[in-house]
Amino acid sequence: MNIAKFLRNLTACTLLFALFGCSSNYVPSQVTFNRSEAVKARINLALAYLEQNDLPKAKENIDKALSHDQNDYLPHSVLAYYYQQIGDQIHAEQAYQQALKLSNNRPDVLNNYGTFLCKQAKFEQAYQQFEQAVKSEQPYYHQADSLENIALCAKQEPNLGKLNQALNQLEKLDKARADKLR
Repeated sequence: MNIAKFLRNLTACTLLFALFGCSSNYVPSQVTFNRSEAVKARINLALAYLEQNDLPKAKENIDKALSHDQNDYLPHSVLAYYYQQIGDQIHAEQAYQQALKLSNNRPDVLNNYGTFLCKQAKFEQAYQQFEQAVKSEQPYYHQADSLENIALCAKQEPNLGKLNQALNQLEKLDKARADKLR
């Protein structure tokens, strides 16, 4: 019985020393802060708060994302959307311009900016953004979304020629979606 107890204690002590030895190799200064991941996490939080219409918390997370990396296009793009939500069109425009500049005209940012312009009844400028997104050489898997946005914008204007052109292009990518819009 004493031998079993001794072996149990010896095993426990050995395990503790092994764990202590492993943990003593851990040096906090070796941990690297991944700014990109921090930005994405803050932006995801901001979008969730925007969806819940909690604008102060959304803005707080956007600001924190910007403090992690002022040169990342994503916080500027979400900031533009935030400004849209609160009706500050001037700052939304500025944030979109910054997002476009930093992203090197990413198609998704072009599409979002086009939607913003359409809501401002700046139809020709909106169409330019949508069309630039669709024709982009950068990888873009949402051409159908941009074509649908052209069609919706053309309905709002109204511009029957642009509407039919967009629907014909959309039909090649997603016939059901084009039929639904017709």
